[in-house]
Amino acid sequence: MKNEIRLSVQEILELEHFRKAKVVAGKEGIHRKVKWVHVMEISDVSDLLNGDELILSTGVGWKKGKETLFSIVQQLIDCQAAGLCIEIGEYLNEIPDEIIQLADRYDFPVIVFYEEVRFVDITESVHTLIIKKQYQMITDLEDYSRRLNEVLLETDPKEKVLNMLHEQIGIPVIYVPKEGRAEIVSSQTKKEKQQLLQGAKENKFGNGSNIARQQIHVWNQSFAELIIISEEDGITEFETLILDRTVTALAQVILRELWTEERRKAKEADWIQGWLTGEHNEEQITAYLAELEPAVEPKRAAVLLCKMKQLDKEGSNTMYFKMVMRSIFQEQGFFLLSAVMKRDVVFILLDQREANDCKQRIKAGIDQMFKPEYVKSHSFLPIQVSLGTIVGRFDQVEASYEKAKVTAIIRERADNELTSYFYEDLHIYRLIYYAHERGILQEFVSDYLTPILLYDQENNASLMNTLKVYLECSGSKKETAERLYIVRQTLYHRLEKLYELLGEDFMKPAKRQAIEAAISAYKYLELSNQTFPIEDRM
Repeated sequence: MKNEIRLSVQEILELEHFRKAKVVAGKEGIHRKVKWVHVMEISDVSDLLNGDELILSTGVGWKKGKETLFSIVQQLIDCQAAGLCIEIGEYLNEIPDEIIQLADRYDFPVIVFYEEVRFVDITESVHTLIIKKQYQMITDLEDYSRRLNEVLLETDPKEKVLNMLHEQIGIPVIYVPKEGRAEIVSSQTKKEKQQLLQGAKENKFGNGSNIARQQIHVWNQSFAELIIISEEDGITEFETLILDRTVTALAQVILRELWTEERRKAKEADWIQGWLTGEHNEEQITAYLAELEPAVEPKRAAVLLCKMKQLDKEGSNTMYFKMVMRSIFQEQGFFLLSAVMKRDVVFILLDQREANDCKQRIKAGIDQMFKPEYVKSHSFLPIQVSLGTIVGRFDQVEASYEKAKVTAIIRERADNELTSYFYEDLHIYRLIYYAHERGILQEFVSDYLTPILLYDQENNASLMNTLKVYLECSGSKKETAERLYIVRQTLYHRLEKLYELLGEDFMKPAKRQAIEAAISAYKYLELSNQTFPIEDRM
């Protein structure tokens, strides 16, 4: 049965003080909601009302004629007042026909007292009734919340929660998940239910007064939507509050399901670790995925490596982090598998979409993870993330993992010059990394930069920085001077010294590219805590 927590004009008419009152106009509007009772005796009321007030008046301020009364009633209608109660007698003899016609046209109740009444008694009794209604609403809400908590302790509580909501408010309830089949709980016929479900899927309902809808969020991600529809009346405040509590309960149900699913997938960690280290071939991986998630048909894959500040392999923080990542990247079309490798949490991102915008969607997911409001509410997020290459075969995931590790090392040593998370965006640093791994990087840097570094050391100068900025400005003297905050003449002296130390050809393409690479490599070595003995290079 539909809960009627709100107070109506009709209920007020049943009070003792209204025993001799009569509704002379707007009888079809006696179902109107009353939030408060207000006494008014002035002719300009448009800025004094919020709506749903029942107005009491003796007519003392309206005795100028029916034009004034007509204006006041029109203002009350425009302000969405609940109705007008007015005394007939000393100040007003009758309600003019024009007023009755106006009130009837808008179903605006006009109630007449033919005997003198004490407005103080009316306001006291009505306000007491309103408070009782509010108290009853709070009591019913607390009872509903208590019963919800009991249901949440049971197994598979979602269906029971939806049924509880329907029983409480007596109107159709629709649950629309982001993935999966929509559900409806209603006493309607099968055909009517199908029509409502179809409307929910196609988003035909809009946001009218007879519908209330709320997204069910977990970690700022929407997992489903809960909709209630009243085909007769508008949605009441009580129904909105009940909906809000149900959404909170369903969010807990979803969170529990995610946790259970994560625990199940954690048992597969050994196999996934083997996948990352190249122990399985394409056929084995395909068979494994088909058994694990038959509905998943990935088109490509990439490895995302997350360096954590603190890592507890079996702890709740790590589990929650995996769940958060799964919810974020699911929105972007990815199915995730994860494993803990040493001090890192590693995710295999399996792209399920046909669209060839995999890189953009991965970036969108990472950006979501590091939004200020997200970081603030999740202290267990990683301190760094790195992406390997996007691969088209499952047996190439090992190579993507290796590239992700390389990306992580380079990002730590690139002096914040690299803002991209992707291996393919490392550019010259990829060569620098592999040259360093082979032990030839210091020799390369020495061949091109030793004269500059030695000059700076002996003269306490900053020729190296001048060279770097000059190259970044593509040889523009004006721009270089501005960026260094020096006058043009000072720059000319420094450039003369650069040409003297590096040779007159140092701005020619091939040599210039080598010098630029050497500057990046020198910074890389510094941030790798590698000493660079200049004297030994001379």
